[in-house]
Amino acid sequence: MKKPVILLALTASLLGALAGPALAAPRLGAQSIIVNPVPTTLQARVWVDRDPSGNGTPTYRVGEAITLYTSVNEDAYVYLFNVNPDGSTDQILPNRISGSNRVRAGQIRAFPAPSDRFTFDVAGPQGLNRVLVVASRRPLNLNELSTYSQGESFATVKPTTTPGFAQALSIVVNPVTQPVPQQDWTSDTASYTVRS
Repeated sequence: MKKPVILLALTASLLGALAGPALAAPRLGAQSIIVNPVPTTLQARVWVDRDPSGNGTPTYRVGEAITLYTSVNEDAYVYLFNVNPDGSTDQILPNRISGSNRVRAGQIRAFPAPSDRFTFDVAGPQGLNRVLVVASRRPLNLNELSTYSQGESFATVKPTTTPGFAQALSIVVNPVTQPVPQQDWTSDTASYTVRS
């Protein structure tokens, strides 16, 4: 089986707030790709195997395996993304291999899980990488954000830049047709550095 490649990075700085209706529109933040400005009791955490705190920036070499972890404080749907050094994004979860993206309160989920038939191997380019988790009390419709090619296990994220990804994700969590209440979702990021 082909091993998915993880490339995560964020360009040097993120641009200001996303355009959108009302003051409660999702916005970009310096430490996160998308931030919910409305207080919520839903909490999500994401971290990598070399930094359980999620606050550091451990280093991985190209070719090394990496495991991503996430947890939520209440039952939620979890969406994991990699933001690459060039600003493109990879969708980790949901995928067609790891099963449901529903995570129970207090459960720690590893990606890949020990039972998964694949590994995530770090690849270039070198630089600062970010993992983004978005947790939602209700399922999100990612049709405008990503698509599966025939026979592929992982979806391809359509926007190819960090601002494009953030804009598309803000539409997913704040859609016009079926809005997700702002208090029903949250996000978190972790980072790591890739070296050759």
